Amino acid sequence: MTNTGTSAMNPDDYNGHAAVLTSWKDIARYMGKGVRTVQRWEQDFGLPVRRPKGSSKKAVLARPRDLDVWVAMRCGSRAELGLPAKSQSHSMAALLALNAKIETARQLRDSNQLLMAEVSAAITALRSRLMELQLRQ
Repeated sequence: MTNTGTSAMNPDDYNGHAAVLTSWKDIARYMGKGVRTVQRWEQDFGLPVRRPKGSSKKAVLARPRDLDVWVAMRCGSRAELGLPAKSQSHSMAALLALNAKIETARQLRDSNQLLMAEVSAAITALRSRLMELQLRQ
């Protein structure tokens, strides 16, 4: 697949950091490359894509912000960074692992907030029911 003429990595097209790319085609378009190229980058170089739990290997998700960080880390020259190649690879792996853990923490926080709201609603309903029962006596 060839570039379709869209500019590579244009965050304006993807609504800032909130956007999630949901297919290889979207990821390739965002990066200005072909689908096979970005799939190869994922396999050979650790392009940061995620697969939803319980779905097929073909289903992928990626955030433009993560892709931008990956490109910045991969495309910075070793001389600029002052790091040997092995250290760069380790740093990139650590950064990707950190990003994944941050995302997991965000998801856990959001789930926790939903559960707290449900518990609060249940307590309010229980109090109302108790008041009703007291009034009947």
